[in-house]
Amino acid sequence: MPDRLVFAGLLLLVFACMTNWSAASADTYTLVAEDKIKLRVVEWRSSDTRYASWEALEGIYTVDDMGNLSIPIVGQIKANGKTTEQLADAIASGLAEKAELPGKPFIAVEIAEHAPVFVTGTVQTPGRYPFVTNMTVMKAVSIAGGFLRAREGNAVFERDRIQAAGAYRTAILSRRDLLMRQARLRAEIAGEPSFAIPGELVGTPDVEKLKTEESNLMRLRRVESDSQIAAANDLSRLYSQEIQSLEAKIISQKRQIALAQEELDAVNGLASKGLSNNARQFSLDRALADAQGSMLDLEIALTKARQALSDSEREKTGIINKQNAENQQLLNTVDLDISKAAIDIQVAQLLGEQAGYSAQVARIGTETTSLGSTQKTFRIVRRSDDGTYHTIEADETTALLPHDLVEIGVDTDPQASFLLQPQVGRPDVTGSAQSASRQDISSRSDGGIRD
Repeated sequence: MPDRLVFAGLLLLVFACMTNWSAASADTYTLVAEDKIKLRVVEWRSSDTRYASWEALEGIYTVDDMGNLSIPIVGQIKANGKTTEQLADAIASGLAEKAELPGKPFIAVEIAEHAPVFVTGTVQTPGRYPFVTNMTVMKAVSIAGGFLRAREGNAVFERDRIQAAGAYRTAILSRRDLLMRQARLRAEIAGEPSFAIPGELVGTPDVEKLKTEESNLMRLRRVESDSQIAAANDLSRLYSQEIQSLEAKIISQKRQIALAQEELDAVNGLASKGLSNNARQFSLDRALADAQGSMLDLEIALTKARQALSDSEREKTGIINKQNAENQQLLNTVDLDISKAAIDIQVAQLLGEQAGYSAQVARIGTETTSLGSTQKTFRIVRRSDDGTYHTIEADETTALLPHDLVEIGVDTDPQASFLLQPQVGRPDVTGSAQSASRQDISSRSDGGIRD
């Protein structure tokens, strides 16, 4: 018993250390979408007096766009806005309730990877990086390789423009594919034989080829479903024929039983008068019992056939329901991916603007005499609780939040800055100025992102 208590104490101490891996982050940081958590579960089993790890539940889980975690046994559990301690307690309560445990299991939750932040502008490696606790603008710059250093020529900006253009076009193609798949899934759920090209894709390159591919997939899925339903129908017809045959046999068997009963009654009458022997009476009685037994076998077979027919009809309905459920689940995933692709497009536009359309940035490395008079500028594009975006003027010490977009720029003399800065519409993260910005960027002849 003392050894068990010592082991339990050590185990609780280990779990306390894991759960409180950072006192500051556990007390202040609350989970957001795209955070990844590492889950450990241990239960005390009194039957064999030991602690057992629930390896089936352990692993890395990601908070989805709705702010939920999907945990086996527990199901969907709200994670957004909770600390790791609060989430661990919620998971423990859910496991205790769903698994009907005598007490809460020991839960350890630690953050495996934070949601991303985006760094753009005059840094060595613009892009997407995991958020870290107590992250500031300067830390983000450091993670992105530091400020962009002066170089001869402008190859670094050409590279950044190419990367931004590639990311933009990849996101455009991904969104195009997802929109066509969305149209196909909606048509399948509605039971329609075909689907139309979404209005915003009409006239885009290779759209007919993309529709043909999705139409072929739709046809193959329909052929598979129809073949399963046809097999179920064939089985139903087979059982229906068997039922008809058994019902006819039962009618004939009932007639035989009635005739055997009449003959037995006649022999019994003769036997009572001494006109018939017992052997004849016994033979007829056994024949009647055999006929009644066969009748019972036929009725059992008929019941089984009717049950099999009912199961076949249910299977046919289940095939349709299963396909609709799978399509709806796929459609939900596609809807989320379309939203993510739209965000990727907006980020690529911002990266492209910073990489190729800021005159001050483009001059770094070629006008070394002006480097001493330049000043870094910092802006944060942050999403509000109502889903809109707003810009925050920041400095090196400004604290960041997950999903922030940090823009690092270069400012010079105000008058020179006004003269050097090209009049290009800045992409609006909310999408209101997206089309105008894209048109302006496409019309420039000095390179960059083009549709």
